[in-house]
This record gives sequence, C-alpha cells and structure tokens, in this order.
Amino acid sequence: MIRISLEELSEQAEAFDAAVMASGNIDQYCSSTDWILPASAGLMPKRESYIFEEEGCYWAFMRSSHARGFAYLEPLEAMWALACPVVGADIERLAAGIERLCSQPKDEWKLMVLAGLPAAHPLLAAIVTRLTGRVRLALGESSVRLIASLKDGMPAYLARRSKGFRRSLRRSEAKARKAGICFENASDLPAETAFQRVIEVEKRGWKGRDEVGIASGDMHEFYKCMLPRLAARNAQQVRFATKDGRDVAYIMGGLRGATYRGLQFSYDCEFAEYALGNLLQLEQMRFCEQQGIHHYDLGMSMDYKRRWSDSEHETLALFVIRD
Repeated sequence: MIRISLEELSEQAEAFDAAVMASGNIDQYCSSTDWILPASAGLMPKRESYIFEEEGCYWAFMRSSHARGFAYLEPLEAMWALACPVVGADIERLAAGIERLCSQPKDEWKLMVLAGLPAAHPLLAAIVTRLTGRVRLALGESSVRLIASLKDGMPAYLARRSKGFRRSLRRSEAKARKAGICFENASDLPAETAFQRVIEVEKRGWKGRDEVGIASGDMHEFYKCMLPRLAARNAQQVRFATKDGRDVAYIMGGLRGATYRGLQFSYDCEFAEYALGNLLQLEQMRFCEQQGIHHYDLGMSMDYKRRWSDSEHETLALFVIRD
C-alpha cells in the first residue's frame, strides 16, 4: 500500500473511478471523484488526507481530531455517508488493507468510519471476518436512497405510477404548454454558464429566499466544483424551463455508467402553480430512456420522492474502534 496525497488522488481520478465502477453494488456516483473531491473541498472541514493505493485498489480516508482528543478516519464525503472509501475489484486485497491499517500505531487513529457498504456486499463480510476479535465493531445508522427503474422504458415506468399521479402529470404538461413554457436541454453549455443560470433561478425560488439552497455557502461551493468535473467527461445534465426567454425552473444531475444521479432542482416562486419540478424530472427521465440509462437515482429518501421511485438502496456505516 502506497500512501498518496489528495492532489495525487485527483490526478489519478480516472483510475480511482474505474476502481469504483468495479466495486459492485455501492453508490458508484457518490463514491466517485465527481462527488468526493467537491465534497471534501466544499462541504467538509479541513482535514488531513489519509489515502492509500495498491494494484488498482484504494483506501480513501481523511484524518481528523475529535474534541475528546483522539484521531479518527472518515470518507472524503462524510456528511451523508454515501461514499464508500474502500474501492476496487479485489475484495480480499481491500479487506487485507483495512486489516493492515488496523495494525498501525494507535496514535495514528482510534476510530475508522467505513460508510457506503450494502449489508450484502462481500467486502463488508470480508472486513468483519478479518477484524472480529481484534477490534470493536459497531454499525451506524443506514443511508437510504430511492431509485427509479427505466430499464423497461417510460411506458412501463409510468404504468407503475398511480392513476392520480399520471393524471396530475398530464394536466401539468397541458397547463405549462398553454402558458407557453418550454424546456431547454442546456447540458452542453460550459459548466460555469450553466451553473450561473441555475443560481439565478435558485435565488428566485423558496430555497434561495430561505437561504437553504445552493445560491451561497458550502453547498454553492460543492456544486460549483462538481459541475466542471461532470462537463469535462460529458456527464453534466442540466435542463431549464423557460417562459418568454426567461429561465423559470431548472434541474441538474450527473451521469455515471448506466445511472443518472439527481442533484438539485428549483423553480421561480412566481411559477409555482405549474409543477415545474415534476415536469423537469419527467423531461430528464425521457432523456435517460433515450440514452439507455437504466437507473434514475433520486438521492436520499424523502416522502415526496417515493411516488417516483421503484426501490430503495440501503447502505451501512461500519465503525472500527481500537481501544
């Protein structure tokens, strides 16, 4: 295992992301550099990188000091615990690497957070097998994402929605069309241009009004850093609803493999009656179907997303504690 810096991880982004894609049923988008590097730079407090690489496998942690005086390791993105910090195809090598990290002097770290692992993932079982009896192990709260399946096409997807929801979508489409609202695919715009248009809409929405959106602060920096990474590999997905040439709503997301990951959407409060969030999501799904994107990741579980989803994907956080 060779220790590398955060800058070196960024330089090895293509190799790291290939390891992510070879890691099985983890959250591949949120474990990739598209997510973890912007999160580390924009969302998380200042920490020391603690990253290792060996034969296409990575152990990507950050080290910080707890208020109680001990050092701990956590993923680059630890706010939602979606990113799996241990990635690669070789399960035994990955588990052995965790075992080797546990053999380091205890002043290196006392607590390790291994987030983003599904309960049935073989890596979780391999790590538990190697560490049982050597350290204390505990499970943290799970993270649940909602997924819509588009693999059978939009007609089949919509057939699984309730009659009331389908009727509501049809009415909203007719109302928006009558009002002269159009939809624009802005995915090919430079990231900076697309993001600036997003922010102008965000400021006129309820999130901007209540200062809980992405118009400022850490979330602004997070997405400002993320979109150029997506645009660089043609994975940026941004759409706008417009009226009379004015942006009145937006939706943005990113592609990774056969998955679309929803990121943010908002609308101008003046146009709330048109259900533009729903209509933009529908437009995004239609695009995904055309491109052969099978999974539409709606993100963290929330009640309003459930009518769009087909399944849940749960991941766990394993705490490794060295007393």
